[in-house]
Amino acid sequence: MTPVLLLAGDDDLLLQRELERRLEGLRSEDPELEVDLRDVAELEHLPELRTTSLFGGRTCVVLRGVEGVAGDLRAEVEGYITAPSDEAVLILVARGTGKIQRIAKAAKAQGERVDVKAPTDWDDRGWDRLVGEEFRRLSRKADATAIAAIRTHAGNQPATIASQVASVCAAAGDASPITAEHVEAVVEGHGRASGFAIADGIAERRPAAALVALRGALDAGEAPLALLGAIAFRTRQLLLVRSGASPKEAGISPGQHRRLQSLAAAFHPGELAWCHDRVAALDLELKGSDLPDELLLEVGIIELATSREVGAPFNPLASA
Repeated sequence: MTPVLLLAGDDDLLLQRELERRLEGLRSEDPELEVDLRDVAELEHLPELRTTSLFGGRTCVVLRGVEGVAGDLRAEVEGYITAPSDEAVLILVARGTGKIQRIAKAAKAQGERVDVKAPTDWDDRGWDRLVGEEFRRLSRKADATAIAAIRTHAGNQPATIASQVASVCAAAGDASPITAEHVEAVVEGHGRASGFAIADGIAERRPAAALVALRGALDAGEAPLALLGAIAFRTRQLLLVRSGASPKEAGISPGQHRRLQSLAAAFHPGELAWCHDRVAALDLELKGSDLPDELLLEVGIIELATSREVGAPFNPLASA
């Protein structure tokens, strides 16, 4: 066991999950380990770490909110880390280390520092793995369609992902595996109905219908990125169907598969791949541009919903 462990990150849920994994590992090494969970804001002094436990097991003290440590407690933490006890484990949990650089450096020198980060926005495998881990944490099995559906509704928000997974698991009973149908029956997150109305307008090559659906969604307070998530989800479905995926492989019913086959067939060669790239570019624009979200969405949706020959000049009147 390392005597000092620093977990640093900017997402509370991910920090909590990493803490749970670390504590589980420590308990597997020492079933008699005593864990003392404390919040820095409630402490004036560091709990005792150098005295052997009365019950014979090693002691583990977890300090949460270390980024706000100050005064005598800060001095005690800094002093302890320079010469930690081999009979105890101190775990520090911090949202960022900007204000505790000395503690962070000492913790890394005397033990281990772990930077807890969410997957990058474009790391689909990383986000799929995160969703899958939430299902496994509740001892449930979910197929790829359920994971994709959760991501569509929750976006890249770990806390929302965890909340929606918990809701779906509670409502799904003993179903195994959990599928997209179970998710859709429970989750009513941003962009559920209106996002797919926009996506259907795009898939049906009807720019005007897609723009009307967009305006209604934005007026109702829907989140732009959640709406884009529904568009991305439908685009991936069309690509899967166009590539020859079966209803099971695409995670849809036979009836929906036939409908998407018909829609996908209307796209020119390479056009669906172009749409997929345009959705990815629109995602980056929404997250980094100074232009209004609604303007970015309107332009992107017109381009996506308008039939085009890839490589040819764009004609916005092509579907008029």
